[in-house]
Amino acid sequence: MSAIRSARLDLVELSERALRLVVERDVAGLAAELDADVPPEWLDILPAQENLKALLDDPAEQPWLSRGIVLRETRELAGEVGFHHRPDDLAVVEIGYEVLPAHRRRGIATEAIRALTDWAYSTGEASTVYATIEAANTASIGLVRSLGFRFQEEYRDPVAGPLVFYESTLPLSR
Repeated sequence: MSAIRSARLDLVELSERALRLVVERDVAGLAAELDADVPPEWLDILPAQENLKALLDDPAEQPWLSRGIVLRETRELAGEVGFHHRPDDLAVVEIGYEVLPAHRRRGIATEAIRALTDWAYSTGEASTVYATIEAANTASIGLVRSLGFRFQEEYRDPVAGPLVFYESTLPLSR
């Protein structure tokens, strides 16, 4: 399995087998597959069905899909980060991320987003990244703003409710 490394994190690709284990809610099997401690609640934050479908439809999507955020020192899964799809014809990607509550406010999301977007930029395939965030999620809005994302618009989704759209060119500002 391929991983993107940062100072404290390994962003591990999730193979078809790993995604199937998430769908089956097989914590022990997933822990063995990823060589990581898997908190049971981690299974609830990963869009495994969507990732598995995308991977089966087009295996070239895999490096762009959700990755497990593994704390290198403890080998614990702390969250997930990834793009919804590989870059479109305009070299644009949408990022998604979530860190488990026990690991929040430690800079993990910031480090994971930087590492993933640096990787995306290095491929030569992505030049712009955006994030769609629930308007009430002030922590996530603050996070993307701190990374240099700029507000683009607010709109109402019929299912999710009020959303805000933030965008940044790559590489992210330091």
